[in-house]
Amino acid sequence: MPAPKELDPTAGPTARFGAELRKYRYSAKLTQAQLAERIGYSKSRIGNVERGDENPTRELIELCEKALGLDGALLTHWPAISGHRMPDWFRQWPPIERKADQLITWAPLIVPGLVQTEEYARAIFEGEPHKSPQQVEELVNARIERQAIFDRPTPPQFLAVMDEGILYRPVGDDSVTRHQLEHLINLAENKWFTVQLLPYAARCTAVLVGSALLAQENGVPIAAYVESAVHGRVVDSPGDIKRLVDRLELIRSAALPAYLSVQRIKERVAAWS
Repeated sequence: MPAPKELDPTAGPTARFGAELRKYRYSAKLTQAQLAERIGYSKSRIGNVERGDENPTRELIELCEKALGLDGALLTHWPAISGHRMPDWFRQWPPIERKADQLITWAPLIVPGLVQTEEYARAIFEGEPHKSPQQVEELVNARIERQAIFDRPTPPQFLAVMDEGILYRPVGDDSVTRHQLEHLINLAENKWFTVQLLPYAARCTAVLVGSALLAQENGVPIAAYVESAVHGRVVDSPGDIKRLVDRLELIRSAALPAYLSVQRIKERVAAWS
C-alpha cells in the first residue's frame, strides 16, 4: 500500500481542513474506509477531502464531527472553506495571493494585514462601524488565516513599504501598537520579509492615495489588490498593473533601506520602554 500523500496545510482553507480531518481520523484509529462507512460517504470522497482536492460540504463536516466524537473542531473551518467570512469582492484575491512567489505592498496608514498581529487586526476591525463582536472575530480569524502562506517550506517573498506615521499612530492601546512593531522586528529576521519605512522627510505624496498589494510570479506582476474606504478590488489589466508598479517604484526610491527601517522601528519601541 502506498504511503499517504504528504499534506500541505498552508495551501489554503480546504487543504488545512483536510489535514485536520486526517489528524482526527488517525486519533480515532479509523481508516478512510471505516470513516466513510460511518458517515455514508465513499472512501474516495474522504480521500479527496483529506488531500484538499475537494471542498467538503457542511453536511460531510457535521457527519465527520459526530463520527469522530468532536465538538466543533472541524466546523470551525467551514466559514473559511465556504467563503462566508469574506466579502464577495475579496474572494477572488486569496487564490492569487497563495499562487504568488512575491508580494509587494505599500501602506500609508496601518500595518499591512499579512503581517498584523491578532490584537492589532482586532483593534482595526473593532473600529469599523456596525460590526458585531462575532463579525469582528470572524474577520480577525480570516486575516490571520491568510498569513499561513508564510508557514510554507518556501514562503513567498514579502516586501512592505510603510509610511513612518505607522510608528506613531495608536491602534488599540499602546501595548497593541508596541507589540505590533516588535512583531515587525522579529519578522525582519526572516529572509522572506523586508520592511522599508517612508520617512516624513521624503515628502513623497505617491503613497497617500491608499494601500495596494501587488502579487508577482516568477518576477512578473500578475494582479494587485487595491483598497478604498468602501471596498477593495482586484486589478489585473496590464495598463493598471503598469501604473501601480510605477507608483511602487517611486515610493520605494524615496523609502529608507531595510536596515535603517528596522533600526527606526527599534528606536520607536525603545522609546516606549
